[in-house]
Amino acid sequence: MTIEFPSDFNCRWSVLVRDIDSGEVLLSHAPDRVLSTASIGKVFLLHRLLREVDEGMRSLDEVVARRPSEKIGGSGIWQLLQQDTLSLYDLGALIGAVSDNFATNTLARVVGLEAVTEHTRALGYEHSRLNDIIRWPIPPGMPRYLSEGNASELVDFVERVQRGDGLSPASSDVLRGWFGAGMDLSMVGSVFDLDGPDHNEFDNGVWFWNKTGTLTTVRADIGMVMTPTQRVAYAALAQWDRGEDARGPVLETMAEIGLLIGDALGWADPRPKRRAARDAAVPVATPTSAPSLERLQAAAADARLRDPRILVLDAETGEELLARKADEPTPTASVMKTLTGAAALHVLGPDHRIPTRVLAGAEPGEIVLVGGGDVTLSRVPSGQPTFYPQPAHLDTLAALVRERVGDVTRVVLDDRLFAGAEWHPSWDVEGRAPEGYIPFISALEVDGDRDDPVLDDSPRTDNPVGRVGKHFAALLGGPELRRARADEVFIGEELARVESAPVEMLVREILRSSDNALSEALGKLVAIARGGDASFESVHRELTAAAAELGLDVSAANIVDGSGLSEENRVTPRTVAELIRRGYRGEGAPALMVERLMRTGSTMTANRFVGPNRVVGDAVAAKTGFINSVHSLAGTVRTIGGHELVFAVFGCDLERIVAPDTRLAVDDLVTRLHLDGDALR
Repeated sequence: MTIEFPSDFNCRWSVLVRDIDSGEVLLSHAPDRVLSTASIGKVFLLHRLLREVDEGMRSLDEVVARRPSEKIGGSGIWQLLQQDTLSLYDLGALIGAVSDNFATNTLARVVGLEAVTEHTRALGYEHSRLNDIIRWPIPPGMPRYLSEGNASELVDFVERVQRGDGLSPASSDVLRGWFGAGMDLSMVGSVFDLDGPDHNEFDNGVWFWNKTGTLTTVRADIGMVMTPTQRVAYAALAQWDRGEDARGPVLETMAEIGLLIGDALGWADPRPKRRAARDAAVPVATPTSAPSLERLQAAAADARLRDPRILVLDAETGEELLARKADEPTPTASVMKTLTGAAALHVLGPDHRIPTRVLAGAEPGEIVLVGGGDVTLSRVPSGQPTFYPQPAHLDTLAALVRERVGDVTRVVLDDRLFAGAEWHPSWDVEGRAPEGYIPFISALEVDGDRDDPVLDDSPRTDNPVGRVGKHFAALLGGPELRRARADEVFIGEELARVESAPVEMLVREILRSSDNALSEALGKLVAIARGGDASFESVHRELTAAAAELGLDVSAANIVDGSGLSEENRVTPRTVAELIRRGYRGEGAPALMVERLMRTGSTMTANRFVGPNRVVGDAVAAKTGFINSVHSLAGTVRTIGGHELVFAVFGCDLERIVAPDTRLAVDDLVTRLHLDGDALR
């Protein structure tokens, strides 16, 4: 989606849209340009207030009285209320929800503008700030703008708020809650059709919080848009000349930015007419000449692919149509999940569910919570959203225990199924925190050990079992907790159990969200089911053997883990392509896996096959992958002529980190397979 920024009436823009987890910039337009931001600067006042709360200088329960001199018209409702005193919490809520000017002036007097200025500078912002209280008319000698800033710094601030940097978890929740009650949804948020202040949760497919600023010459909007798997921060600032009115084109452009964010998040636009109009506006490339082998070969030789390993097969016959180092073992990234998923379906079976059990302990009132490797088990109350689909819930298990046992005095936490194999040394420890894309792989953990059970990439702990124990004990009234010893044997009666979604749904999830924790757990369960243990040596041995049972040549493979995170994994493009081809032909577990691949135009992540590559429509079904050494993609593609091809493409570099342009080159090549693949026959 291309956005043109209107410049009528000398309209200036500063815009940045960035994926908070990958760091990918989705849109950028003069992000360092400093503009008036109207009420946006109030965010620094709220952040400073909560920092003082964290430092024990203030309490949000503190009540303050307004002064007549602080009353100002414009945004807000306190000027309409009879109540002269409010708590600091209520002042923050009014500012977050309706940008209340009266509340802002009162809070600025309590906190102090100088303190806010020093705080903003300490956060590292040179150009974004709150300059003054709200005054009208502005007296001579006072700052021209209430606040100012640029998109680069304000996106950084949004990311800081979402991650909770610089504030306690409690204060971070309060601040996001204030912003999540924001009533002004006229700008970027207008496309999501949210309900007034009631959008501080998932609604219409997204979770949205923001802060806006409006003047007769300014429209500014900063915030966060999230799905369960992705988070996008944005800042969109527009300022035009006094005496002119650019609101119409500016608000239209703000809405376009919202639609771009929605596309990047894979959000399904619920308005059928708007969706149809947008689809119709995308130019559909139709071949103007016969399929070209030269164009296809040029795409395969693109320097952005670095050191590519490529194999393209005829899906029906298996005939090799295009190959570049097709038998050279390569790092896989998350394309490894196709092998892990197929192995899980083959060994465990599509209907298998992973149990979490409670056994009677050795003494009255003692129970044993036995982890079965279900990392999707959730601490979230039943019925509320979590990251994983249809998880089992701790509160269900606790209710069953209370029915059978009554008072519980001790809980023994048995996580030994995966003992000693919870972390591979080749994984980056920053993946646990702050980046949050992989936890310790414990047999007893909840929500993949996420701090935030809804978000994909969320910091993980060093003690996932402790998190389970804390939440389970709270549901049972606070019994004593202890970990099972290595030599203990529990033979007590099974008192309760809950079970995960079936394996076929779990495999769909690892192909959809590329969840690393679930992939690793499935790999370990496959190894155990085949007679091994949960060690990585066993995972290597048993996943390799399972792949061989599926008819794949794995003689050159080095399968280190189940997720593809390790840079030490090595699998050839031929092995991956043959797995996909067997699935396409309907062979057993590979067929079940291939049926669950994500498809362009619907289920595949929206940052793939964008721009001109949208021409593929729904012709591609594939698994994506990325680690430092490779951008990978493997699946099927339908040519313009209606033929199905199987492909495995690895844009690889074992010396330097691959860049986003390598990913784009991978998409470009597969698009060429769609447009020119008939020339291979």
